[in-house]
Amino acid sequence: MTESEFRKDIVSGEWVLVAGGIKKKPNFLAIKKPKASKRNCPFEENRINDENPILWTPKLGVKNSEDISSWFLQVVPNKFPILTPHNACPLPESNGPYQSMIGVGFQEVVITRYHDRSLALLSNEEVFLVLDAYISRYRSLMKEACVEYILIFHNHGPTAGATVGHPHSQILALPIVPLDVSRSLKGSENYFKKYGKCAHCEVLKKELKDKKRVIIKNEDFVVIAPFASHVSFETRIYPLRHGSNFEEVSSNEKKNLAKIMRETLAKIRNSMNDSDYNFFIHTAPVRSKNFKHYHWHIEILPRTNIWGGVELGSGTEVVKIPPEEAAEILRKTSLPVRQAKV
Repeated sequence: MTESEFRKDIVSGEWVLVAGGIKKKPNFLAIKKPKASKRNCPFEENRINDENPILWTPKLGVKNSEDISSWFLQVVPNKFPILTPHNACPLPESNGPYQSMIGVGFQEVVITRYHDRSLALLSNEEVFLVLDAYISRYRSLMKEACVEYILIFHNHGPTAGATVGHPHSQILALPIVPLDVSRSLKGSENYFKKYGKCAHCEVLKKELKDKKRVIIKNEDFVVIAPFASHVSFETRIYPLRHGSNFEEVSSNEKKNLAKIMRETLAKIRNSMNDSDYNFFIHTAPVRSKNFKHYHWHIEILPRTNIWGGVELGSGTEVVKIPPEEAAEILRKTSLPVRQAKV
């Protein structure tokens, strides 16, 4: 198998992505992935992968620069994509009881300049530029044919799936709505049909009243440890204003999101010895406007434990640190960490 394809589970109806080409990645089969040195890092070049970037942003304080050597952020195509660009929309094909579909789509990498500075160690202004790149690329990719959902995610550390140690995020434009998102959308829709209210807005109302699981709050956003967390120290960033689409945040909201996002990641870093983590943005699909009941948000999942038989066999996560304790620890964690000099 040389190209990726989506395969449908005939029992659950779930689509999974089989990406044979990902084996070409360096160290794919390595059990231990040593921390990448700056000397051998593929993200240190001015033109990463020897190509001009899709988008690049100069360092703060550099005005109207056309010299790419001043770059702070670059967006480039993924060199080892699990999806391939396309000209035609894929259709499911049947093979006996099985269904499959060519794995088409777009995959981009958002890279920040500093090899040893995670998002937690950047300035608020620099995190703003990262968010700005997310939104810019989101708005461009949503215009592409066949794109149903755009997933923005960030893997920090080898146990979180980061095969390159240099800080970077990824943007995946998919021809399907992923299972976890579908479940979230369906749950939100069911709650709205039953109660006529946004489920997430109701969560925020309860959390802001109780305060037990609130970690940080500013003018536009709040960070909570979810009541039914999936992992220890899980955090979620919610906009206080109801909205289903991440790409529609205002400029002022973006500033407050950058601030609270950096503070949250810094607290996780400081309280958990720079634990590996994943974060992703859950937002409405791009092809329909029938998701006004949904409330976009960011989920941050530290890698605090490895799934065993209970989790794998039952699908039930075992959370060892209650959310109330995790929230208290994170609230008390000192700030700020060292920010990048501008």
